[in-house]
Amino acid sequence: MQKLLIICGPTATGKTLFALEVAKKFNGEIISADSRQVYTGMDIVTGKDLPRNAQCLMSNVQWKNKRLSYYDISGIKIWLYDVVNPDESFNVSYWKECADLVISDIHKRNKLPIVVGGTGLYIKSLTQNLDQISISPNQKLREDLADKNPEYLFNYLNQLNPSLSAKINASDRHNPRRLIRAIEISLTSKLLVNSQLSTIDYQLFQIGLTAPLDTLYSRIDNRVDAREALGAAEESKIILSRYDRNLPSLTASGYRAFLDSNPISKWKTLEHQYARRQLTWFKKQPGIHWFDISVSNWQPFAVSLINNWYNN
Repeated sequence: MQKLLIICGPTATGKTLFALEVAKKFNGEIISADSRQVYTGMDIVTGKDLPRNAQCLMSNVQWKNKRLSYYDISGIKIWLYDVVNPDESFNVSYWKECADLVISDIHKRNKLPIVVGGTGLYIKSLTQNLDQISISPNQKLREDLADKNPEYLFNYLNQLNPSLSAKINASDRHNPRRLIRAIEISLTSKLLVNSQLSTIDYQLFQIGLTAPLDTLYSRIDNRVDAREALGAAEESKIILSRYDRNLPSLTASGYRAFLDSNPISKWKTLEHQYARRQLTWFKKQPGIHWFDISVSNWQPFAVSLINNWYNN
């Protein structure tokens, strides 16, 4: 059975930096599991942290009549950055299609695929069967519901699918985009007989990186300041001038923050909130070996666990 390593957890825990070290040690390549880093041109705000001279290189992996690209960072390939433009449709189903293709390509070259990121549903699509991710967007339905408020959308969902509406958390209950997706899934699920997507049977190993909230907040604030210094404001201005600010791609906290009168403070607050939501999500997922990055010498223990799994 082919091996697949996952490194997950909340934002600002150093997942990619750790993954690069692991990839060097275990002959691996990295696959980004981040729902905003898939967009071309959204680099600084989304934290791709690319070297200034980094080049996007084309591979032989085909997805929807185009070749997927990768970045070579110190000899390590990073996949699934820059998959689509900010105004192109992209969702978890598309991400999983890409991830499966890339993972297969990495295995064929006798390397270890390392999935790294904080978008929980992307990672869950690899670890569990998720029938709903095969449900394509219904543009007509989305247009019909575009001007409806969250209360209307929630009540509509409750009529369609009471069991799903009961699971909606307080944040999503006020999020029109997520409510419309839940309605979309509920309406379409009734027409589906069999799932169109299934999880490939990998030999999985999952590492989770975490930290106390005060440590996370401090790291987030420092990272926002660093991204501001790199030109986040200029990047946001360009992106927001080129694309409709209501696009799903531009719901990333950094771009939303630059519409505020005090963008840096707003950005930090939104990132704090996002980190808490990520912690809540990942703590509910089974099979993750957790490491607190605020504890000294956590890395050797994590690498040792990976080594035992990798060589057995």
